[in-house]
Amino acid sequence: MTTAPSAPSAPPAPIATAIQIPDKFGFSLSKPGTGGITVLTLTGTLSEEFEGRKVAESIRTKKLIVDMRRVRRLASWGMSEWVDFLRITAECDLYLVECSTYAVSQINLVTGLLGHAKLVSYYASYRCPDCTQELETLFLIPRDRDRIRSLPNSARDCPNCGGRARLEEYPAAFFDTIADRAQFDLDDEVLAHLRATYKYEISPDLTRFRALRRVQKAYTYLRLSGSVSSMPGEVLTKAVEGTTLVDLEHITFDPAQVTAWQAFVTAAMPKVSSLQLASCPPGFLETAVRPEDLTSKLKVRSFAVLYDCATCNTTTPRMVDVAENLEQLVTGMAPKGRCDTCRTQLVASLTPGQITLMRALPARQRDPALDKFLVTMRELPPDKLENALALPIKQAARPAESVPAVPLVWGLLALLIAGLAVVGLVLWKDRNAPEVVETNPTTAAIPIVDPPQRPAFTRPEWIMSDVPSSAYCHDMINRLMCVGISSYRGTRDEAVAEAGDAALEELVAAVGLKIVNPFFQNTVIPGYSAARTKAFSALQAAELDRTSDAAGVAAYAAAGDVVRQGRKRVVDNLRASGGVAVPTQRSDWYWEEYAGEAGKKETLVFVRYDVSIDSVRTLVDKYATTTTVLGSTTAMTAFPALSWQQPDFTGGAYLTKVGKPFDDVGLAEQHLVLAIGDQPLKDAPAFARLVDAAKATRELTMTVKSGDAPARQVSVRLPRR
Repeated sequence: MTTAPSAPSAPPAPIATAIQIPDKFGFSLSKPGTGGITVLTLTGTLSEEFEGRKVAESIRTKKLIVDMRRVRRLASWGMSEWVDFLRITAECDLYLVECSTYAVSQINLVTGLLGHAKLVSYYASYRCPDCTQELETLFLIPRDRDRIRSLPNSARDCPNCGGRARLEEYPAAFFDTIADRAQFDLDDEVLAHLRATYKYEISPDLTRFRALRRVQKAYTYLRLSGSVSSMPGEVLTKAVEGTTLVDLEHITFDPAQVTAWQAFVTAAMPKVSSLQLASCPPGFLETAVRPEDLTSKLKVRSFAVLYDCATCNTTTPRMVDVAENLEQLVTGMAPKGRCDTCRTQLVASLTPGQITLMRALPARQRDPALDKFLVTMRELPPDKLENALALPIKQAARPAESVPAVPLVWGLLALLIAGLAVVGLVLWKDRNAPEVVETNPTTAAIPIVDPPQRPAFTRPEWIMSDVPSSAYCHDMINRLMCVGISSYRGTRDEAVAEAGDAALEELVAAVGLKIVNPFFQNTVIPGYSAARTKAFSALQAAELDRTSDAAGVAAYAAAGDVVRQGRKRVVDNLRASGGVAVPTQRSDWYWEEYAGEAGKKETLVFVRYDVSIDSVRTLVDKYATTTTVLGSTTAMTAFPALSWQQPDFTGGAYLTKVGKPFDDVGLAEQHLVLAIGDQPLKDAPAFARLVDAAKATRELTMTVKSGDAPARQVSVRLPRR
């Protein structure tokens, strides 16, 4: 795991401006100077031109970085090739960096596109509702992980107009997915490359366990660092042989979690002639080393002792060489020393456990060559040592089979005679065979059959995803483009209706994200987003678990019905309350027909709506503006997406502040006014008008609803004029 200094509360500043991303696919492979990494750079649209298997099989390193900064989208066949690429590189340590907003949106929508890859960084867009300025912001997962769940509600200042730009929906939803994924480690070599090439401000995790090795004749040097509680003892055991020196200077440990270390020592003993520990940190000797281990091949070369200075009132660790001080150590005494500052005699702070282990320390034979080897190894930088946790598998050599010389000669002679006989027979038959006249060479030729080609759909350029039952909105220069995709439907009309509802429901979600009213952000959005996300997640889960049996088919159909019905309710309420800003005509549509089960045809439809910037602003104003009623009460037009939370919702006025006389009858903030008398409400201005009209009689009957409770009627006595 990689950590960084604590991040500020505000989102990180954008480090890149929006770039032009090409549509034509391209890729390049390169190997940085470090040699152990391959960098794959992808550009444009990933289509069938991206031959995932072929690219994956050309990679010769275990560490792979994929740069997706200039990826426009993953087309249908491109997704298939990408999944093949992930499957072939399953054994690689794969990192995705610089993912574009386009790539992130599709990774968010389609399960499985992330696979085993580690998402290190990606771009997400903050969009200003006032000037529509897009601010591309780079998020580093290792750096931002601790605050990642709070980012979807974040906003930042727009440098263009000074407004507040908010995080767009698809990237925001993706943060939950990232937060739920397991944390991962960044390989040291990969980390160094990311810091040098991309200038990422991330630092190594000092608690991560690492093991580096160098073997020289009969000596093995192991340099360990990080927490030994997470050390993979079984893997590390494969790295020891001969006389093994274990350098423990940079390890950390929890006294209650040394089981992994002790298991490693037990497993390593049969493989080594000697296992020698150097630079044991304070407390490690008495905590992790068992007295019974010291009677075997385990030796302690040096360990830290804490010394107290009474004059300076300080405690300092000092490394004690066992060979030089063994006679004193076995008596339970530590060597003397003086304070470097005041030169006062130091007092060793020894624990009973430490004294017990010191008395059990075995003698170690002097080996000048081994001592020199240790000094040399400690001076080597990490890149001169091999990773002991990822050693190549040694293939056992097959012994050559000895063949007696005489039988071999006779065998070769027999083969030679048989070969000459075959050649003679062929020549004789060729001489006596009649001449063959080829009268029709065309019919004699074997026809060449081309392999079947993948179906090539000429899809419009505005189709950026083909995930069934999904939708997306994309900000253009002068409009908002919303595209809905149906599920596979039995008739084209059903698919068109479903895709249209998906596109317009996505428009509602996009409008909600552009509303900066604090009450709306803190109350309305949470009110519907949880139910909406739950419905989409259930559909995705049903798709993944879908089977051919009746139960699986029924579960998928039920989840699909929930999403379709929810979208239709939202769209019905949008059309009822949104006014002329709601688009009534599709801008474009496209359909594909497939062969379904039992020979039935299935249709997939894409519907596009283009909504002008003025219409988007009108919708934002419609649902963001508060209307005052009787001076002290305010209400907003109920947002259509509340249909996700309340299936029987048909529109109304959402109370944002309640004064008299409405508070006298128990009304409060977040109550929904559905009707005045027998007249249903469609928006907040209608609420104000009908209340004003009732002042003549001073009697008012209201139908109200709160949360999941059923609707109820209340009678309100209006004040005198």
